[in-house]
Amino acid sequence: MSLSIISSEKREQEIDIQQEIFNSIDQNENIIFSSGAGSGKTYSLVESLKHIINKHGSRLKVHNQKIICITYTNVAVEEVKNRLGNSELVLVSTIHERIWELIKDYQKELVKIHQFKLNEEISILNNKLNADSKFTAFRNLSNEQKSSLADLMISQTELFYKSQDENAAKFRDIFGAQLKDFPNILKNYSDFKELIKIIYKINNYASCLQHIDAKKEGYLKVKYNASYNSDRLHWMRISHDTLLEYGIKIIKSHNVLQQIIIDQHPYFLIDEYQDTEKTVIEIMSILTQRSKEINHPFFVGYFGDPAQNIYDGGIGKNINKVHPNLKTIIKPFNRRSTEEVVNIINAIRNDEIKQSSIYDDSKGGSVKFYAGQNDKIDAFIEEYKSKWSISLQNKLHCLVLTNKSVADYSGFSNIYTFFANTKKYKVGFQQLNTELLSDNQVRLGEIPSFIYRILEFKSKLSLKNTPVQDVLNKYIYSDMDIGLLRVFIASLKKIKGNTLHELLESITSIYTSIENKKYKELINQLFDFEGFPHKSIESYLSEILYPNLKEEDIAETAKAIEDFLNINLNEFELWYKYILRENETEIVYHTYHGTKGLEFDNVLILMGNAFGKNKMYFKNFFMAVQNGAEEDNEEFEQTKNLLYVACSRAIKNLRILYLDDVTDFKAALSKIFFDVKPY
Repeated sequence: MSLSIISSEKREQEIDIQQEIFNSIDQNENIIFSSGAGSGKTYSLVESLKHIINKHGSRLKVHNQKIICITYTNVAVEEVKNRLGNSELVLVSTIHERIWELIKDYQKELVKIHQFKLNEEISILNNKLNADSKFTAFRNLSNEQKSSLADLMISQTELFYKSQDENAAKFRDIFGAQLKDFPNILKNYSDFKELIKIIYKINNYASCLQHIDAKKEGYLKVKYNASYNSDRLHWMRISHDTLLEYGIKIIKSHNVLQQIIIDQHPYFLIDEYQDTEKTVIEIMSILTQRSKEINHPFFVGYFGDPAQNIYDGGIGKNINKVHPNLKTIIKPFNRRSTEEVVNIINAIRNDEIKQSSIYDDSKGGSVKFYAGQNDKIDAFIEEYKSKWSISLQNKLHCLVLTNKSVADYSGFSNIYTFFANTKKYKVGFQQLNTELLSDNQVRLGEIPSFIYRILEFKSKLSLKNTPVQDVLNKYIYSDMDIGLLRVFIASLKKIKGNTLHELLESITSIYTSIENKKYKELINQLFDFEGFPHKSIESYLSEILYPNLKEEDIAETAKAIEDFLNINLNEFELWYKYILRENETEIVYHTYHGTKGLEFDNVLILMGNAFGKNKMYFKNFFMAVQNGAEEDNEEFEQTKNLLYVACSRAIKNLRILYLDDVTDFKAALSKIFFDVKPY
């Protein structure tokens, strides 16, 4: 068997590289540790944590200090914890959880930042009312009329939400008489609804500011919950992105807080630095500078690989521009793949990191590149399913060109088609891969996140041994005795349905029919949208996925949402399992992005000129390689990184089928893949 005999010479070099990291830690010399796919970055990270514990742990305990380890996903957090073992000195978490832990106790400052944010949002909304042609009728009203209209519609909030799904004629029947004193305000039904929602939002933000000033209960603290990826500013709750915005503001402007963080956490190790938001790197740079000013020891270590930066928003190879004077340490060994695969991925990345296998018996893999057509796909997959003896124990992992293909093969095509055709994702197509198909729940969009919460709740209820704290918020069960808690859980298990609509209706019926405060609190947490329970699920979906809907599109949109809600629940559960990577098939289909951080014995990649909406995505890349014009531009880098990540997933067997004519760039393909064969 290959990949079993480690080269003694390379192992010694690997030890020396790790020792170089240790020396930098001991000297508080900030580093970037960069190494290619399959190099053992997590191993190096964990060994670095162990070194700090073993050499500096006693001092840390005496001073009640902790080591911070930030990684990208909850899955990665658990992996680091499992490898490290129990240690009270190391706090391992995702980026957002750690930033929140650092700033959450500084509520006085956070509330001030929140007040500024609320005023800023009110200003943006007012500017929209004063500039957008949709609101000309509103602008033509006197100030007194504007105020009267706002007061009227705020008093009719429940009726508005209940009526907003009605057609224009019915809606005018309901509100026409009340709005007769406001000329032309109902002339355009869709624009009027958008106007009122803006008025509601301004009122909510203004009320929140008043409650903060009055120190009203519930408005004394800013809240953050990793389960929700949407701002609810007037509820004092912020989203992931807003958390980072608040984090850098509070840390940047408070020298005392900077010193407290430095003195409490003198070691910061950040995994997958290339995918880390610029804001986080800026925070680390600020803390580094402050530590030098006050001459307090502080170490930051970044672990990652710029060639694996495939997400929008990650710092990528620009880290030194944000956090300067970092020592670079490179590890050139590969612990994952056979020599044949390593040669290919070296040719793709074509930079200062040239990997070689750490194993003496690294040969024995197989890489082949074929050019074919779409009608060959099924035969291609079946051929390697047979050749590689694919089974549930020896799976074939197939990376496909389109998100739609992943959805089709994975059994949730109707769900994907619905989202792809919504207004939100038609204009933001690149978001679709991240917000619907990401295995990182932090990245899910607002509606996918809402559905995920519902399915997660249902799944946990159905499992016999799920701890109660995983199902219910502590607030809900803290004052219940065991008998009442059992009755409560049993009643929740009555929730059922064969479609998403039936399931949501079942949950809602509990809310509307029972006065129990705990039920209502639980369901509020699950549904978590403005206007619930008066606003229907249909309205919620329409508002987020079809913003600023025109009157003539209402009927078609309503039908699309109805069809979506009536998709069999089994399909939603397949989507849920896909997000959790709990595939139960011999062939597992992935998006290119979705394989980040994974490794497989058998990888099959379907590729072509187009990717997403760019019809020449890969062709442009290969043409640039062929012409020696490997430009330092964003698209070229993105394509190269994506191809690198895809191919570097393979441990032993890698096959690529290119589904377009390769004549124009065959030389480039041969340069990377060595041999191009027809299929």
